[in-house]
Amino acid sequence: MSLTGLVAGVTKRAFPMAALAGASVIAAKSLAAFTSPDARPGSARSMEPLYATHRPTTGLQKAFIAAGSALMGFGDPTDGSHIAALGDATANGHFGKMREQMLRDPVGRRILKERPEISFTTAEWNALGKLPEGSFGRAYFDQMRRNGISWATRPPVRFVDNEEDAYMLLRYRQCHDFYHVILDLDISVVEELAIKVFEWRQTGLPVGLIASAFGPLRLPSNERARFLSDYLPWALQCGSRAKPIISVYWEEMWDRSIDDVRKEMGVWLLPQRNSVTGAENSTARVEI
Repeated sequence: MSLTGLVAGVTKRAFPMAALAGASVIAAKSLAAFTSPDARPGSARSMEPLYATHRPTTGLQKAFIAAGSALMGFGDPTDGSHIAALGDATANGHFGKMREQMLRDPVGRRILKERPEISFTTAEWNALGKLPEGSFGRAYFDQMRRNGISWATRPPVRFVDNEEDAYMLLRYRQCHDFYHVILDLDISVVEELAIKVFEWRQTGLPVGLIASAFGPLRLPSNERARFLSDYLPWALQCGSRAKPIISVYWEEMWDRSIDDVRKEMGVWLLPQRNSVTGAENSTARVEI
């Protein structure tokens, strides 16, 4: 092996470890002051939690959390808890687009009023597996089982300082697996990045932009080239033209045809994987 190749190999292996070590220090410093939101020991001005899972933090603490979780996510992109923490810490002040989408849609307003959360009893979950092939619920069940994912693993929202905003972020997070289904994307790094681009265009939340900007650096050169040439332009266009995903009552669509759901949502798949081949086949109203 040449000296250049040896250095490149060592660097490739050492960077994630260094990132994790640095992130751990940053995260530890930010977590140390949670009981004193103004970051002064013994302060009497501590903020009261606004909802059950809320962890009051200052802007500086959120910056530390965002930096630490971003580094840890870069070092281990398979751990969704890092992306969740990054999403929490960077979301405050960026919910205007999602709120507007929900308030101007009757279903979105009903979701805000009823506050549904994604959960299943054992019987309810098994019932999805008995739905007909080609239904949305069966496609969701099959994808979760194939990838060994549980609906119950989505982390709670902790660092968003508004109760309604926290619910919107939780709803968006809990519905993430539905986006995999309607876009027919798996859980590889390149396809997760494509979904983050789609989500960013849909919601305006910074976490999608951050992940899609830095995530490709982790990809091998051939996958990075494919992401930039195929996935990225498709995700940008599809995310811009699709119906707002935050205003969809997914729980009421289990027995519907997956292709009909895609048409109504206004999404189309990458050409080599598609049964709904383009935007012209969508029945959704396009609003860019």
